[in-house]
Parts: sequence; structure tokens; C-alpha cells
Amino acid sequence: MSENNPSIVRTLEQQGAAHAWQQIQLAMNTAKQKELKSLARSAPASIQSSGLGQTVAFWKSKFKEKPDKEDAHFRAIYKALDEWLSLRMNISETLIKWIALQADSTQYRQATAEALAYLSWYKRFAEAELKGGSNQ
Repeated sequence: MSENNPSIVRTLEQQGAAHAWQQIQLAMNTAKQKELKSLARSAPASIQSSGLGQTVAFWKSKFKEKPDKEDAHFRAIYKALDEWLSLRMNISETLIKWIALQADSTQYRQATAEALAYLSWYKRFAEAELKGGSNQ
């Protein structure tokens, strides 16, 4: 079947929504909600302006040697996107390693499109579920 089949596209979108929902629920107990909400809001724009590779490299650069509450929002969004793209694109490496060492330009563009679609759901669920920010 073609990926342009509306029922398949809808199913994939629903799978992405379910994954994003689960990731937000998990992050609610580990990350500072206001920071994660803000990061989720800015993530699609960051990818569009800087690129997928630059954005995930920036998130990963914010990881501390020992995970703590101060970097949990960066870890949460990176982990969510890494898991989703690994599932959708059959990536066996970490996302950042795949981007840097294995992805060709077609795969990179596809991963970027997948990331933007996924982060649309992630952002909406973050805005709906997390505390802090302008709608609190």
C-alpha cells in the first residue's frame, strides 16, 4: 500500500500522537514542566531554522554528565524524538550518530519531515498537559 493512502497516513499520525502523549506523561514527573513546555513550543521552529541535526546536537549539548532536573527537559524531548524516528525510519544508532554518520540527504529530509510532524503532536500535548508558561 502507498503511504499516500489516507487510512495509512492517519494510522501513522495516530501512532505518533500516542507516542508523543506517552512521552509527555513520562516527562511530567522528571522534567521541569515550564521548561519542557517552552522547549516543545520552540522545537519545530528550531528545526526549521537551524535544521534537524543542529537542533538535536544543541539539545544533546545541554545534557549534564549526571542527569538531573536541570537538563531533564532536553533529555525528554531528545529521547522522545530519538525513539520515534528510530521506529519510523528503522534507525539502529542514536539519532545524532545516524544524522552525522549514516543519513543521506533524502533520509535526512524524510527524518526532518517526520520530526516536524511528530513534534507538532508533542508540542500540543505539552501545551495541554504541562504547567507553567503563558496559559497557566
